Amino acid sequence: MSTVILIHSILRWVLLICMLYAIGRAIMGMIRQSNFTTDDRKAGLYLTSICDLQLLIGLVIYFFGDKGFKLIQSNSIAEIMKSNVLRFFGVEHITMMLIAIVFIHIGSSKSKKGISDAAKHRSAALYFIIGLVIILASIPWPFRSGFEGMSWM
Repeated sequence: MSTVILIHSILRWVLLICMLYAIGRAIMGMIRQSNFTTDDRKAGLYLTSICDLQLLIGLVIYFFGDKGFKLIQSNSIAEIMKSNVLRFFGVEHITMMLIAIVFIHIGSSKSKKGISDAAKHRSAALYFIIGLVIILASIPWPFRSGFEGMSWM
């Protein structure tokens, strides 16, 4: 399981880079008022693909690892909700990541619709940024209280 967690942690950086790239393309497209190109579509496709892969790996960790569903099975809900770390891994992380992925997919989907290129760039930027903010808030960063022992990988 530690290898799967390592892959999930490394993939986090790939995902963040893809997000920044897709957001950058969308914002530059808005600023330049340029056409929504194949490269813009590919940026969204790569982003959603990496999100889906990360979600799949995360679900494996959640259901078969020690810090997800097993926490809920072995502790009472009251216990989990009292502890920042248990609540984070048992409830908050998976919930927020699912919400973020939904926003990213909405942004990618809206950018494929038959709307103006400016609207495609705007939709992609808006939904990808919302997804990014939720993801950044949902990562167990080592500087967060209760996660000091976590590594950057």
